[in-house]
Amino acid sequence: MSQPSWRQAPAGETTNKPTLDKTAVRQVMDEVGCGEKQAKRFLARARGNVDRAIDLGCGCGTSYLPQCNNNDDDEWDFTLPRVRDGSTYQMGDNADSDEGSDSGINTPNSSSSKLGSRGDDELDLETLVGDIQAGQGCDEIRSRLTRYREHMKPDKLRERLNGLVQGFPGFFYVVETLNVELVRMWAEYGGDVDVAYGLAKPLPLIAIVIALGSSYATDTTAILRTLLSLGASVSGIPKAFHTPLERDLADDGPLIDELGDLGDENKKWCTPKVRKRIAATLNSRFEQRYILHPAAGLNGFSGAKRQVAKLHKAEDLLGVHYFLVGQTAAITYVVDRLLCYLALQTERPIVLLFAGPSGHGKTELARQLGSLISLDLLTVDCTNVHSGFDLWGPVKPYVGYSDGSKLNNFLAEHSGRRSIVFLDEFEKMDQEIRNTLLLPFQDGYCLDLRKELLTPVDCRKTIWIMATNAFDETIHAFCNTHEKILFSDEPGQEGQRLVQKLSRSIQKESVTKFGAPLSGRISDFVPFLTFSPSEQAAVADRILADFGRNVIKPVKTSDVVSKSHMVGNLDLQVRRGYSVCKALAAQGYVQELGARSITNTVDRDIRVPIVNEYLMNRGVIREDQGRCTFVVGVDEDGMIDVSESPSERSTGSL
Repeated sequence: MSQPSWRQAPAGETTNKPTLDKTAVRQVMDEVGCGEKQAKRFLARARGNVDRAIDLGCGCGTSYLPQCNNNDDDEWDFTLPRVRDGSTYQMGDNADSDEGSDSGINTPNSSSSKLGSRGDDELDLETLVGDIQAGQGCDEIRSRLTRYREHMKPDKLRERLNGLVQGFPGFFYVVETLNVELVRMWAEYGGDVDVAYGLAKPLPLIAIVIALGSSYATDTTAILRTLLSLGASVSGIPKAFHTPLERDLADDGPLIDELGDLGDENKKWCTPKVRKRIAATLNSRFEQRYILHPAAGLNGFSGAKRQVAKLHKAEDLLGVHYFLVGQTAAITYVVDRLLCYLALQTERPIVLLFAGPSGHGKTELARQLGSLISLDLLTVDCTNVHSGFDLWGPVKPYVGYSDGSKLNNFLAEHSGRRSIVFLDEFEKMDQEIRNTLLLPFQDGYCLDLRKELLTPVDCRKTIWIMATNAFDETIHAFCNTHEKILFSDEPGQEGQRLVQKLSRSIQKESVTKFGAPLSGRISDFVPFLTFSPSEQAAVADRILADFGRNVIKPVKTSDVVSKSHMVGNLDLQVRRGYSVCKALAAQGYVQELGARSITNTVDRDIRVPIVNEYLMNRGVIREDQGRCTFVVGVDEDGMIDVSESPSERSTGSL
């Protein structure tokens, strides 16, 4: 053990604290890979002991970190320090602050836009993290990271971004903001999505994200999806937390005899205290368990596929699985087809037919594709298209020809560029109107009808997606016949072959419904299946979470409807999340309606009863009324039970 590195102050010099030995500071800087300022802070907190300072800098000296619970337990309590003033930073501190504000910290440089104290070509991670905690906006952070990248080698920038701030990885502070855009940005510039805290028992970033999300006020599900889509591994999470899927966890987490992999090196962090914290989140947000379950078994994309996606700036396409519930086969179809399209740089449009019942993800997948690969998307509601003029616009000399149509104008504005056109309820258009799409589908060209001299429009890079319910009977019969294989936890190769068979069946049926000319121009027939029981429960959890995140927001009273938020400061607590979501799905899911039927059930059994009781128990709604708690569970008969917790009710607002 090294000796303390305090240096005695020279005679006659007055000081309130010992002077640190320069050799010790340099040793900590070299071992930890931090700057002089951080090294001095580690030494000061370790009372000059070099070994302890290095442990602290490397993230394994947990006993020297600030403890918010003031107990003797030396395990980290998942609270990050406030970088600038030494206090602790709670999730949501900046949730209601203006962009760039400091949330009340009186420091003159709290939102400094400078690159860092080391100069314009260096990244001072502590300064950057401090500004993130102060609420600096994503645009400013991106601007700074871009400037760093211009002045630093990629490896050096990556090393700095994955450095430590007061003993914790920089990425930990990033995920605590609950800002998906910032998480993506940090990873884009080199942040490691598999970074871990500590050396002896490295705690992975993904475990931190789960542990911090036990309340709707700090819901981390979107962050978890994002990290997994960016390639984060779930191998460090004990399997018993997500497998078997269809059950509730005990309050203390899985039973010890279920944790056969607890002795693995990457799972030593999973102590009883941490297991309880993880279980609290996974029991209240079933969707997180649903996300983890398939992630553990998904095969990674090959290096070549990642290379193609990166070349075309479509890397986020590889993670689209994590943003939808179910439809693994459909997503695989689409991703494989798009990667092939990008690799070959095909000079013809891609045309996809999404076939499946309403409310099962057709529109959501199209929307996610546009969002994840940054493509503009136009949605055309085919129920409102009654003539060729409605779809393409009138031609000269008809009145209004210069105004065009939504489709005509969108294609003209994106001529020669990638974009997505989503034709919803495609079967509602007459065959004559559908046939006007034959040339754009085949050759990738159409005409801009707004011009006096008709101008060709290049739509060879357009991705056309047609959504239809025309094959619902075929899909329902297929799902009912092959239910055991399709909806098992691991349908495997047999399930994939069955879906391919269904796709070919829809292709043949399409010739009858849409005609051979149009069917022959469709690149892929993508079937969307009905939801399995676990998928129904995950949908219910997602809908319930939307409600929980909305009502936890502060009450705002105003005479202007758009500025008011009357049902707020309401903490929705879900006990035994899987049982609750299973009951909602069992009582409400209708194959023909999909997610919409579960939404109606959540409204009937949870939203309406809670809001009615909330309004009944309050004479006047006030912004200072305090927080109340409503608990959602399942009674002995398997029915949804909702009640307000009397101990949490604010008497001041009654």
